[in-house]
Amino acid sequence: MKIRNIYLNKKVPAVSITIALLCIIITMISQLIPSTYTAFKLMYPVQYPWQLITYIFLQGAPQELLPADFQYSAMQLTIGHLGYNFLLILPFGILVEKVVGSRRFLMLFAASWVADVIATLIMGYIYTRNGDIFGVSGASGLAFTFMPVGVYILFVMGRKYGFGKLLKQISFYVLMLIAIPTVAISFIPDIAGVTGIPSMVIHLIALVIGVVFALLFRKTIDGSFVTNTDAQIKVYETVKTC
Repeated sequence: MKIRNIYLNKKVPAVSITIALLCIIITMISQLIPSTYTAFKLMYPVQYPWQLITYIFLQGAPQELLPADFQYSAMQLTIGHLGYNFLLILPFGILVEKVVGSRRFLMLFAASWVADVIATLIMGYIYTRNGDIFGVSGASGLAFTFMPVGVYILFVMGRKYGFGKLLKQISFYVLMLIAIPTVAISFIPDIAGVTGIPSMVIHLIALVIGVVFALLFRKTIDGSFVTNTDAQIKVYETVKTC
């Protein structure tokens, strides 16, 4: 079994594709119409109910809202933010969705979203007590959950088909080159994003949810790699014992 075969099978990763498209659409609207940025971003206290979902798909920020001395342009910030989240949503999200199915993948998305919103509102309450303005945007709080599950899938493939075969695949190293920096970003506040500690907390929660999901659905993941030969042997052993 090659990793690329999972990506190329006939299952359509509808949820992953929808998330990616919504990120592009919401981000483009905020860039073309800067006044929509604050309407899409999740602020504390919440200004509009739709912010509880639109903030996920909002990446970067329009030039008009960036400080004059900000080190990046709006284009650099937006492409960087959108690009890195896509490195998790597309390679890892599609891998996970194809293995566990769209329904379970949507459950992972929903669990991550609920935890993300709760954590954001709690931190918003803490930070605004001093009169600060608190707001968040971006899909990383959800996208980070896909990585631990994807890594577990690779582990299952290695255990099933041999780690030697896994280590010979270029796609394995591509995924690892994304996974390792993701873990580093989660634990280091200085590079966790422009919001520092809040960003780190959200990323860590996302990783924990991903690990819990992988453990809860490990039988589903393991079962998705059962070959016809394995199934025949299992049936034969069952019949023999009877």
